[in-house]
Amino acid sequence: MEKEVATNTATGSNRKPAPLATSSNKKSTPANAKPTHTNAKSMGGNAEAMDSNGDATENQGAAMPSAMAGNAKPMVGNGKPMPPATGRNGKAMPGNVDLGIFARPQMQDKKKNKAVARGKVAVIYTRVSTKEQAETNQSLETQLERCRGYAERHGYEVAATFGGTYESAKNDERKHFQLMLDFVRKSRHKVGYIIVYSHDRFSRSGPNAIYIADQLSQLGISVVAVTQPVDTMTASGKLQQGIQFLFSQFDNDQRREKCVAGMEAKVRKGFWMGPAPMGYDQYRVNGEQVIKPNKTGKLVRLAFQLKAEQGLSNTDIIQRLKAQGLTLYNQTLTKVFRNPFYCGLITHGLLGEGEVIEGRHEPLVSRDVFLRVNGLQAQNAHGYTQVKEDAQLPLRHHIKCGECHKPLTGYEMKKKGIHYYKCNTKGCCLNRNAGKMHELYQGLLKEYQIDPILLPQVQEMMGQVFAKLSQEHVQEEKRLKLQSAELKKKLDTLERRYAYGEIEREIFQKFSGELKAEEREIGVNLEKLSGPLSNHQMLLEKGLRMALSLSSSWTKGNAVNRRRLQALVFPEGVQYDREKEAYRTTRVNSVFGLAAEISQKMGQKERGKSSSETDFSLLVVRRGIEPLLPE
Repeated sequence: MEKEVATNTATGSNRKPAPLATSSNKKSTPANAKPTHTNAKSMGGNAEAMDSNGDATENQGAAMPSAMAGNAKPMVGNGKPMPPATGRNGKAMPGNVDLGIFARPQMQDKKKNKAVARGKVAVIYTRVSTKEQAETNQSLETQLERCRGYAERHGYEVAATFGGTYESAKNDERKHFQLMLDFVRKSRHKVGYIIVYSHDRFSRSGPNAIYIADQLSQLGISVVAVTQPVDTMTASGKLQQGIQFLFSQFDNDQRREKCVAGMEAKVRKGFWMGPAPMGYDQYRVNGEQVIKPNKTGKLVRLAFQLKAEQGLSNTDIIQRLKAQGLTLYNQTLTKVFRNPFYCGLITHGLLGEGEVIEGRHEPLVSRDVFLRVNGLQAQNAHGYTQVKEDAQLPLRHHIKCGECHKPLTGYEMKKKGIHYYKCNTKGCCLNRNAGKMHELYQGLLKEYQIDPILLPQVQEMMGQVFAKLSQEHVQEEKRLKLQSAELKKKLDTLERRYAYGEIEREIFQKFSGELKAEEREIGVNLEKLSGPLSNHQMLLEKGLRMALSLSSSWTKGNAVNRRRLQALVFPEGVQYDREKEAYRTTRVNSVFGLAAEISQKMGQKERGKSSSETDFSLLVVRRGIEPLLPE
């Protein structure tokens, strides 16, 4: 009897299925062979009969041809339909179900994500880096000509050209570059290629350029460089293009380092880099930078003088400048006051933090005025006017709280018409009647007055002290200037050797930093020695005449003269001790301090019998003598 044999389905290989055994004289399968319907696997709608070991039963028996049509049902050896396939749960599955339909959603999604092949339509992008290159058409024509030639050789239709101007490629927010990207993404021409002269013409942003090229590749758009051809359809080609983009960024960074080093060297020589600050005109004469004050500079100088001499608030200064045609905001004026450029010095982002270089430009104000103004700025950082009654509150911002060291402000109790000084620090609670504070201040000024009878002797002794100090001053100034000149020579030699490549950058930075630190220290010492010692006799006479009536002069003076006298005698203001209800002085003008001490010592002796050889040189503050009146 003929044995029933499981069908052998077409598996997609080139093997032909074995014919079905139909006669009794054919060899049948062994008696122990069983149909392996449960092991059949459906592959795209076809079933394959497998033996218990997983091998096709071709060598064990004949198999019937499998049904290849979609509706054909697989048959067993006796011509009956094959039982339906069963799932893992043992339930029968319909025999006519094509399982391939379950993969169709994924296949459709893959078709959507796959880049659609575009035609041979291209755009050309050209650029140069500077305005000068664009105006002279340098290399733009060459780039366009080479790109058009490449398109013709490869049969590309050029739909549009972009660029043709100067755009820095260090970032990709370029106007013409973005227009080109929008065009290729949205154009109905289905652009397939962006042709550039070289990869650095496309972008110098390195990783970002790789990202843009990858995004374009997903849209089926390739970036083609005429002078650097690579096949971006292969992995190695993409790698080569990425290396070209990264190298473009590396080249850009190297150029920047060289440029920054050159700019730093110029700044260290006293040249200003960038637009000149307000109040200056900048131009070139025979290739050399020249920076000169203009008409606005005169008003800037006036602002410094009003702040230093009269102690006006920023609001008052802005109003005065506006009346003369210069409109400024409070923040702008504060920046002007804090910029050392106006006193002849340069600070720059290319220099180290806190590093200052002496500039080659003409200063608008002296360094002393600049420091005095910034001392006042520290007392009132915001520069606003809290009260308008300066005549009633002349010590506002001049007196500091003895506890928190903040300057006192003032206000008026309008119901009683009484003015008060107060500390605005939270929790300080210092609030004092202005009249009592003025009486205390008059008493403080009396301590620095001299007796008119002792005036000749005081003047003679102070003349001796100042003459001796003047000689020492001149000698010390000469010594420091010689040291400064030697340091400048060493620094010039060091910069020249660095420019010629004789020394490395690290060595240059190390030794130039040391030399500049010494030069700054010498400058500070010279600044301390600066003062009107060359005409000390006239200044002494003037100062001593003022010292005869300091208290009464302050009481009778108007608001402006009071402030000038206060700043002259006590340049850093005074502190109020609430416990002792008295003032403490942190710094006193050397002329008034020395005169008061000499007068007190002479008053302890009989009048006219004091020795003119008494040594008072140690009483003089070695940092220099303050000018008797602000200039």
